[in-house]
Parts: sequence; C-alpha cells; structure tokens
Amino acid sequence: MSLIRSYLIFFSIFIYLNNQLLANELMSFDTNINAPLKVNADKMYIDKIALEGGFSGSVSINQGPLNFKADQMKFIFTNDASLPLITSLYAFNGVVISNQDMTATGNNASYSVSNNEIILLGNVTVENSLTTLKGNKLLIDLESGAIDFMADGNQNNRVKGVLMQSEKKDE
Repeated sequence: MSLIRSYLIFFSIFIYLNNQLLANELMSFDTNINAPLKVNADKMYIDKIALEGGFSGSVSINQGPLNFKADQMKFIFTNDASLPLITSLYAFNGVVISNQDMTATGNNASYSVSNNEIILLGNVTVENSLTTLKGNKLLIDLESGAIDFMADGNQNNRVKGVLMQSEKKDE
C-alpha cells in the first residue's frame, strides 16, 4: 500500500508542478529589455529644463517583441548632455500592452526603465488564447516577462477570470 501511496504523491506533485509551469508559460510576456524604444506618434514635445517630454496622438512604442500603445505618453529623461536617457514613461487613456500572443489593457500605465517593470492601473484585462484575467493593478516584470496581479481588500477589485478556457468558444 505504501508504494502505491508514494506513486500517487509523486504523481500529484508532478501534475502540480507541470500545471504551475504551464500557467506561468501561458501568462507571461515575451520581452527584450535590451531592445531600443522605437516611437510612433502624431506630436512630440521636449522640455529640457524640466527634463520631460511627451507624445500624443495614437502613441505606439515598440521594444523588441513588446508593443506599448496609448492616446498620450509622458517621459522623464536624464540631464546627460552627451546621451540623455529616458528613465520613466507614463501612458494615459486606453493603454494597450501586447506581443504576439498576449494583450493587457488598462486606463493608465507607468514604465520604470531603470526597474524594468510596467505597472498597469484601472480596469486591467489580460488575455491570451486560453486565459482572461481582470483586476485593478498589474505588474509586468520586463526581465522575465512575468505578470503579477495585485488586488486590494475591496471585494469589487479582486482578481477575476477564466483559466484554461477551451480554444473553441461556446456559441
């Protein structure tokens, strides 16, 4: 009996770890923090005194496989005359973060270039072909591509969703 029990325990652990790896693989962004930030926008301004600038009009920033879109974005940059660097990006109104197989949407976002992370806030939805999750705040780690939903104590702002839904939608 103990041999069968040992096999069952081993099998249970094996299934659990495989499901955890599958879930992590299914819910992560493909990223490349070493890729340059390429921007496309209708308008741009730079304030060298305040060390900030902004883009407006269907702004799209691409960094390797990751696309970052919003109606408006503001950025902060360093005071290095030879090579000013963007340290932070802030996106407003209709934020969409996507790559080939995953999309996250929300009201606003902040991208800390130095911390390699994006925080998406307000009415956040993350979708891929098998999973849909909703919450109020999402952290995307750009080094690993991992996502982390954060819920507050309010029952209405808890993380909700459908995991591992079939690819064939019910009609």
